[in-house]
Amino acid sequence: MRRILFSTLAAALMLLAAAPARSAQDNSQAPPPPAGSRERGPQGPRAFGTITSVGVDRFAIKKLDGSTQTILVNDQTRYQEGQQKIQLEDLKPGDHTMVRGRMDDDKQFVAVQVRRVSDEEIQRFQNAGERAFGQILSIDKDQIKVRNPWQGDKTIVVNDQTQFMKDGQPIGLKDLKAGDRIFALGKETQGQFVATRVVTGQLRRQGARRDGEEP
Repeated sequence: MRRILFSTLAAALMLLAAAPARSAQDNSQAPPPPAGSRERGPQGPRAFGTITSVGVDRFAIKKLDGSTQTILVNDQTRYQEGQQKIQLEDLKPGDHTMVRGRMDDDKQFVAVQVRRVSDEEIQRFQNAGERAFGQILSIDKDQIKVRNPWQGDKTIVVNDQTQFMKDGQPIGLKDLKAGDRIFALGKETQGQFVATRVVTGQLRRQGARRDGEEP
């Protein structure tokens, strides 16, 4: 159950943090890769998984697809849990991590930023209610059709009570378009998923950004 929660959380974060869609047609033909694979965006490749070992200049993770990957670190690597800065020494086997990095000349993955997902975040995500996420295929009145590799196609119903957010700012349904990636919280009612909140844009923490914090 815990692994499923982290898988869903990682997938949602990956979708929201992904690069803007090229076009609705291109993206509908090329859905995002499943969690557990590396995703490459404008800020470099990303990896998600559970730490299996930690060394002086690297750590290893078991990805969601069961494969393992070695992540190199250096003095430029930043570490974070929630809004707190942490260090490599704070990481331990069993921690869930989301890593953004780059490929070096030897084609090894070097971490730029490592985020440890806390138990609180997983619990909060678990208690947030039912959820749906994916890339918008079409919008028809109060219905948003999305697609992702895990749930396939899904229709999200919105109403006057649905809140829409982009980059932490309120927007409206009219501001969404085919090709956008969204994450919705809501509830299944009479066979329909009715959204209470729809989020799009770059994933950011709420609140002021601290000095030196990654945008």
